[in-house]
Amino acid sequence: MSASPISEYNRATAVSGSGQRVRITADRVRRWEFTTSSFTRRGYDDRDVDRFRHQVADEFDLLATQIADLRAENQRLHDHVELHRHGVLPSASSRPQLPGAKEVNLLSAAQREAEQIIAQAHDYARRVAEYARVQYENYLRAAAEDARNEAEKAVQDYRASAGSNFDDTIATREALKIFGEMMISHMQAAARHLDDGSEHLARTMDRIAREAGPGVAGPQGPVRQALSPRPEAPRQM
Repeated sequence: MSASPISEYNRATAVSGSGQRVRITADRVRRWEFTTSSFTRRGYDDRDVDRFRHQVADEFDLLATQIADLRAENQRLHDHVELHRHGVLPSASSRPQLPGAKEVNLLSAAQREAEQIIAQAHDYARRVAEYARVQYENYLRAAAEDARNEAEKAVQDYRASAGSNFDDTIATREALKIFGEMMISHMQAAARHLDDGSEHLARTMDRIAREAGPGVAGPQGPVRQALSPRPEAPRQM
């Protein structure tokens, strides 16, 4: 499957001619390409990133619904088996009978499918968290380069206007001031996006874990580390 811009996801998830909604998968997440920002800005387009985050959240909502349905079916089959086992439901011979092979197979299949969906949800969350971490680091590198260029431009402008009165101390102080202000602004913007996505992902995974039952753990290890608070922004110099 070739890489696709994230802006094409709206068309991909629309109802197709066959009536089936195209599902987002881990492979699609790894291959999405975000639209770059305008010439005057660095990094990815904020609207594409926000739209992608909401689409991932929608997919987790769908997984949570499927898990809830499977749990309900699992409970129904379990209750049915127990009623047969204790003779509450009448049988053809009016005697308690063991559940049929079909019911046992359905119960086992429902349990396996629920476990598989839960495992996929955890794996998907780890991949999304790792992807968000990489994008955050890339954004900070681009922001540092942008701030450095602006600081150098300010020094050049000062040199041109000061002429023979050019002072290295003043130029250095102005460059550091501009660099610090721009880095703080960039990191605050990145932090807002990262916080929103991390909180939504953590809440979704916790809900999936609760609906799947007490025996299923919530996000741990790499997922929790990826969702932990990021380093503080550098202080303004």
